[in-house]
Amino acid sequence: MTILEYRGLRGAARVLTAGAACFAVIVTFSAEAEAQNPLYNPEAGSPTRYEPPHEGILNGKFWTDTRYRYEWVDQANKPRNANASTIRNKTGVESGFFHGFRAGVEGEFVLQLGPDDFNNTINGRTQFPVVADVQSAEVDQAYLESHNIPGVALLGGRFLENLDNMRYVGSVAWRQNDQTFDGGKTTITALPDWEFLYAYIGNVNRIFSDESPVGNIQSNIHLMHAQSKEYGFGKLTAYAYLIDLYDLDFLSNASFGGFLKGKQKISDKWNYLYRLEYARQTDYGDQPIDYDADYVRVEQGLSYGGFTGTLIYELLGSDNGVAAFQTPLATGHVFNGFADIFLVTPPTGLQDFYVQAKYKVPASSDGPFSYFGGLLLLAQYHEYRSAVQDLDYGSEFDFYSYLPLKAGLYAQAKYANYQADDFSVDTQKFIFGLGYQY
Repeated sequence: MTILEYRGLRGAARVLTAGAACFAVIVTFSAEAEAQNPLYNPEAGSPTRYEPPHEGILNGKFWTDTRYRYEWVDQANKPRNANASTIRNKTGVESGFFHGFRAGVEGEFVLQLGPDDFNNTINGRTQFPVVADVQSAEVDQAYLESHNIPGVALLGGRFLENLDNMRYVGSVAWRQNDQTFDGGKTTITALPDWEFLYAYIGNVNRIFSDESPVGNIQSNIHLMHAQSKEYGFGKLTAYAYLIDLYDLDFLSNASFGGFLKGKQKISDKWNYLYRLEYARQTDYGDQPIDYDADYVRVEQGLSYGGFTGTLIYELLGSDNGVAAFQTPLATGHVFNGFADIFLVTPPTGLQDFYVQAKYKVPASSDGPFSYFGGLLLLAQYHEYRSAVQDLDYGSEFDFYSYLPLKAGLYAQAKYANYQADDFSVDTQKFIFGLGYQY
């Protein structure tokens, strides 16, 4: 270990201690808080889902979500390591339904703790690696929703959306500032076997905050999504995503595809899991390059109790090295490694071969494991290659742990180690967080 690395880690320990103390002060008032929502995923955010109407304008909801985050990044082509310490709070209210209507609003606040020893994309600290958590205060969501038509939900305003596995559309909830959308959407659940969604987005509120020149992107986006009920062989999904980003023309595209996802019981304790997906992407809107590219995702896994092992192959294709398959509205952090090397697909495309092992301790564990009920452990190993030109990009090892605590608290840690061959540079990340959700 070099002197610089030692000093960086020593400084990191001081920041972690200070951050934990600050976090403890913030959540002390909440000793009687509700337990954490079991549907909450700290990487994906709370799920967006259809809810039937309930009467009474006072029968509403209140929520608050606070998260302290420390992130350390060692990037081989930067002279200094990043040390970012931030805290985020999201607080919102939603009315109950009154004559079939309800309204909601949510504010989001990100505060930097300690020195800005990182490049947050707008502070000019380019001697440090990027940690895209910008100090900000924004209206995260503000919407009006109607359920006056049976089986049809209409929503307009600023809203959060996580579609499927967030490969195309997500809130990027791993970062401190959510990605949200200005527009409207229709969800149709009237048919017995299928659910349909159409959304129009006229502006994308990206994670880089309103202060960034690319923090708000005007757009002409049409999202069409259809999902079947659970059949014996699994669920079928079809989609068409037409994305025209006015200020990011090189990322505009149209994608058409679908997938089958399911689970088959092998025995009383073993299950076989699978996902088979294909899509075709073309240029769209003001995209300056005329191209076509394929997308393929094949997942096969086995689960036994709380353990799941999965083999995954993902292809983001390339049109002869000129342009590649892109997903600019995705929660990209949960794909292709936690080091975030491939948030934008290289022109030569990407093949990601990886294995994932996941174990979740039962929430009702007894004895010494009772303190670790709900603990999630996840490990991945990736091998990356290009889709054309036979390039060996590199490999990556990732680890993630998440522990729900009492009274809505949780702790999480993440490590990523990317070893470069023909693309980018060696990169290591360590992230620690403490969160509270009510």
